[in-house]
Amino acid sequence: MDADDQAAIAAVRRYAEALERIRSRLFDAYPEFQGVLDLMKAVRSGPPPRLPREGRSRTGIEYSVHGAGRRMTDEHGRVVDVDLVGDDATEAFDGWRIKDFLDEDSSEDASVGQLTRTCAHLASIGELREVQPGRWYALR
Repeated sequence: MDADDQAAIAAVRRYAEALERIRSRLFDAYPEFQGVLDLMKAVRSGPPPRLPREGRSRTGIEYSVHGAGRRMTDEHGRVVDVDLVGDDATEAFDGWRIKDFLDEDSSEDASVGQLTRTCAHLASIGELREVQPGRWYALR
């Protein structure tokens, strides 16, 4: 593995760690929810909805529900985004979402393709789960 591969692995791991941390803090504020699907149902329930489409949790995480998923931002401005994918509505991400996360740090220069290949590699060694081959990945 060359330096670019190592940098891409480190970048995907940073995204996964940020997603896990931010997601955990968001759902600490909503213990009645099991995940994004429950949050989306609460936003789309009603009228009136149980939660607004955009909001801030008591734990300081801003969220925004969009078509197939949600975007979450911590108090430092780190943004992670997931979509619900497949029949089981798995919370998944792709190379584009990781690239958006990395673009906050201009020193990162991994391409979307490289990040996607890195996700596939990390899934092959059990660090991530491949939801749709070559496209969507999820935390373990």
